Amino acid sequence: MDMEITSLKPEEYDEMMKFLEKCYRHSRNYFQIRYPHVWRRDTVQYENKIVLKINDRIVSHVGIFPLVMAVGKAKISMGGIGAVATLQEYRGKGFMSRLMKFAIEKMRNDGYSLSILWGDRQRYGHFGYETVGKLAIFKVSLRSIRTETKVEEVSFKRFYGEDELLSKIINAHEREPIRILRDRKTYTHLFNIPYLMTYVSDEGAYISYMGEGSPGRLIEYGGSGKEVLSLIYSLLKTFSKEFGGSSVEVMTPYYPYDTFFNLRRACYSWTIVPEAMIKILNLTKLLEEYSQYLKDICEKVRLEVVLEIKETLERAKLILDHGQVSVESKGTADLEVSLNERDMAKLLFDGPEAVPLSDSKRVVLKEFLPLPLHVWLLDHI
Repeated sequence: MDMEITSLKPEEYDEMMKFLEKCYRHSRNYFQIRYPHVWRRDTVQYENKIVLKINDRIVSHVGIFPLVMAVGKAKISMGGIGAVATLQEYRGKGFMSRLMKFAIEKMRNDGYSLSILWGDRQRYGHFGYETVGKLAIFKVSLRSIRTETKVEEVSFKRFYGEDELLSKIINAHEREPIRILRDRKTYTHLFNIPYLMTYVSDEGAYISYMGEGSPGRLIEYGGSGKEVLSLIYSLLKTFSKEFGGSSVEVMTPYYPYDTFFNLRRACYSWTIVPEAMIKILNLTKLLEEYSQYLKDICEKVRLEVVLEIKETLERAKLILDHGQVSVESKGTADLEVSLNERDMAKLLFDGPEAVPLSDSKRVVLKEFLPLPLHVWLLDHI
């Protein structure tokens, strides 16, 4: 048996698509249609598609998908993991484990600070990933909006690929405080997914959902809180006449900003669910990348803390000094916290109350934790 782990080659594209469709039992061209920004022949990053081949046949795959998350002015480099698949007849042989370890090492070498995926907690926990973060799902209805707010109806149009409306979508989305960076080509690919429904108000807000008819769940929006709520209200009022639906769920980053508060006020119920699974690839770089965010929230804070990951003994010293932030890979501090990598992920992204710590340490760490994290569903891979 001739086994090889390597990157996908352009001439293997058709084989790769058939492989994924077989593993996931998806219809023909599903991946190109649902994920055009990463799986079309002209958008695939072949060097980041890691395959295991037996006798020159693709039998297992792990994909790395580069993402840059903006949190205000901070930019976080993330390696998304997706399309993890092995042919049925080759499962149970440890191929996925080999590819995951290869991919993790590649992401470290390529300079990512964080890796993110959506999957089974026990399966990926084996590789150091942990489920963290909060995603709010607000349930709003015509009745709840009318009762709790004073929004008015606005005019809106459905997006059919018009450049003018796409520019409005881009302008609105790029005002969101947490988002994945996209170029115009990526926006074009995403918002022209055939079964994505997007509506844009004359004010410049937009909402998007998958499927036909009345929306069940909004997966993305953009605009000020009032503009987004007015568009939801207007859309529900129109659709209630056509389809009978008068309520919708809205997926929202759990982050204290205008739209979150408007939806919280207007909802009749809500659910909080985990955001994603993450693995820390480079603790020092991760804190450096969040430093601009920390500058903005820690103007009155003075502290020094050393964080250490037990498995790798990686240490990072964070110094917050009244709006000034510095990170060192070495050093000591009065406050030191040593955790395994999964608990470190919980500490950073769920806060000090998520891990066993003394009360005195929790009080200090709550000054800057948890760190915000959100990836809009259209950016999932």
